[in-house]
Amino acid sequence: MREFSGLSALVLGAVTRDVEPGGGSSPGGVVHYAGLALAALGAGTRVVTRCREEDARELLAPLRAAGIETLALASRETTTYANDYTGSEDQHELLAASDPIAPADLPAEWRRADAIHLGPLHRRDLLPETLAVLRGRVGIDLQGLARRSSAAGTELAANAELKDFLAHVSVAKAAEEEIAVLLEGKSLEEFRRQFGLEELLVTRGARGALLVTRSGVDAIQAVTARRRFPTGAGDVFLAAYLFARAASHEPRRAAELAARASAAQIEHGRLPAGFSLEPGQ
Repeated sequence: MREFSGLSALVLGAVTRDVEPGGGSSPGGVVHYAGLALAALGAGTRVVTRCREEDARELLAPLRAAGIETLALASRETTTYANDYTGSEDQHELLAASDPIAPADLPAEWRRADAIHLGPLHRRDLLPETLAVLRGRVGIDLQGLARRSSAAGTELAANAELKDFLAHVSVAKAAEEEIAVLLEGKSLEEFRRQFGLEELLVTRGARGALLVTRSGVDAIQAVTARRRFPTGAGDVFLAAYLFARAASHEPRRAAELAARASAAQIEHGRLPAGFSLEPGQ
């Protein structure tokens, strides 16, 4: 049985059906990986998501088995991605998108948590005004906001509405290829200042991560891991970072602990229940 940390966590975004090149599928999305990670770390975790009613039982079964409270809102579609990790660059093709999560969808008692992890996987996954009703340390993964769908497929692109989301968060995280299109010529420090972020995280795979704060840019070393289960590593990184910050760790230490959690995700496919961020515990 996992040890309860006393911290509360909330994760918002679309649970996904992830389709692999061989045709198989499995539950995925930020809410899946971040929710499981936060629960494994000992946070009392809630997840709010949207999917088709007939998909909810299957896709949310791992979260519910981990003791996570879930609020599954009905949607005309379930967010579906075709993922391919076999090439030199990961490929993600959005095949279907869920309806957005609006402020009225959140019960009043679900709007506050110590760590709030936002994981929009497409540009209408969360409405910006939904973020305005949240209370706690709010972090957002920018991956869905950095992608758009077109006739040519899913591509990375700048997003004029980014400011509407970042106005309500203190922490933002993006992979280096995602932040490259969102910077629009600005430096990482200029980007952080422009949007009033306390902390900006840029993940760089085996080269670790960058932490951008008022003090400047710090390089965070990756923890060595065999690349067995790459899916969800970035989601776990931000989840662990927010958990560590809620537990009063300073930004650099929180990022170092997050790198450890991300490596465990890559090695094992999920954090074991009771996983400790601190080495040797």
